[in-house]
Amino acid sequence: MISKLDSRTAFAIWLAPLLALFLLLSIFNAACAPKTPVTEPPVTKPPITQPPTEQPSAPPTLPSQPTQWSADGVITDKEYTKTKSFGDYEIYWTGDDQYIYIGMRAKTSGWLAVGIQPGTKMKDADMVMGLVSDGKVSIFDFFCVGDYGPHSPDIELGGTNDILEFGGQENEGYTIIEFKRSLNTSDKYDLPITKGTNKIIWSYSLDEQSTKKHVSRGYGEIDL
Repeated sequence: MISKLDSRTAFAIWLAPLLALFLLLSIFNAACAPKTPVTEPPVTKPPITQPPTEQPSAPPTLPSQPTQWSADGVITDKEYTKTKSFGDYEIYWTGDDQYIYIGMRAKTSGWLAVGIQPGTKMKDADMVMGLVSDGKVSIFDFFCVGDYGPHSPDIELGGTNDILEFGGQENEGYTIIEFKRSLNTSDKYDLPITKGTNKIIWSYSLDEQSTKKHVSRGYGEIDL
């Protein structure tokens, strides 16, 4: 007959593996249990601000007289606001509420001219002619009475010489003439220069004598 001590010993031996197995299962379940997720604190982003809207700037106000205009026979940058080229003849101009400032440049050692508001051909053109001879500048306020001339000084027709300032020079095969006059001189032999488009006739000669015929001429427009 098995003694009580032997029965208890055998029970203990049988129970020990079960306890060990239970302990292992508990440890395994604890290790595999889902962990509580760690949440990051919310990131506060700076508010998005729109850049200030740029307002269009007002156009610059042009001076009442061209910047650094000078009747010295030198056409510089920004001295005139507009220009046109007709082959070897160039004309530059700018104006304000009272005056027009004109520069003429041609590949010649003779005279050059511009006529304002011509009628048919040369008739009724209000002409300004300039030349440089031996370093001396001469300018003429003419009015043309026929299709092909003659053009006479205003003062000989009973008008006035209305060229207010002028200058010029010869340089590297070119002659340059600059002058200033009123838009409206009130002389009946000077045609008004108006805002908008104004017709012109231009010409130049290879000779310094104002009575000699041009070698080139043409028509065009200037606008204020």
